[in-house]
Amino acid sequence: GDGIDNFWKVLEEGKNCTVEIPSERFNVKEWYDPDDNKPGKICTTQAALLNEFNSFDNHLFGINNMEAERMDPQQKLLIECTYKALEDAGVPVEAVSGTKTGVFVGLMNRDYEIVTSRAVSEINHYDGTGTAMSITANRVSFTFNLTGPSLAIDTACSSFLFALHYALRAIKSGDCEAAICGGVNCIIDPRTFVSLSKAKMISPEGISKPFSKKADGYGRGEGCGVVFLKPLKKVRLLTKQSKIRLVAYLNFVSSSLRMIFPEKTFQFEFKINEALIKYLCTSPTI
Repeated sequence: GDGIDNFWKVLEEGKNCTVEIPSERFNVKEWYDPDDNKPGKICTTQAALLNEFNSFDNHLFGINNMEAERMDPQQKLLIECTYKALEDAGVPVEAVSGTKTGVFVGLMNRDYEIVTSRAVSEINHYDGTGTAMSITANRVSFTFNLTGPSLAIDTACSSFLFALHYALRAIKSGDCEAAICGGVNCIIDPRTFVSLSKAKMISPEGISKPFSKKADGYGRGEGCGVVFLKPLKKVRLLTKQSKIRLVAYLNFVSSSLRMIFPEKTFQFEFKINEALIKYLCTSPTI
């Protein structure tokens, strides 16, 4: 669903957003085989995809056509969703410009980099920034003139949760006065599907069925979500009351999950409330 209200409606109705992967992403017929043991093949033709793909009003954000053409769609989505998040919060873009606002982005997909690297003759001077995961956060900071910390975080399926964790810590420690925190994923290359098919992790139907005997893997999806974070006491002091969607407080408790999930001995002792883990991480799609 495009926008908070539509997204909430999808959740309320339990709508299945899985569709046949269109040819604009990749040629499914060339890659698909129901036998997931076949080398170089994928076991599904479905995924949950955005209706409008790679549509971007680059001139609104001062980006020329040549640069926009060589930008990862994930960068474009984050810029658009940041703009919408500020708008939804009632915060003018001009009001955050020059402020000590941090940007914390969670992402793991490198599809665009894989696709563009194959066409060597088309690579130009914009590819370095257009494909780098580190630039994903920096692009948002630059576009909106934000002067706080700016970093992209890849911890696989938990990337956004880690980004949120560090955004809240940065605000609390005074590293920034507010933060843009987001997560993004775009599916445009079949190679990840191949790997996951071989690992028996992908559902042939492209649908996750948590807690069901019919569960046969998980369904991949794409999208982008951005939140604007600010200390509650500062929000209340604003002359014009901002719209408050969520009061965030994370109390982390260890959870012994497999390596593909945050674990008590994995990387950092990043601790998430047991109920929150079970609610959010019932499949590796979060």
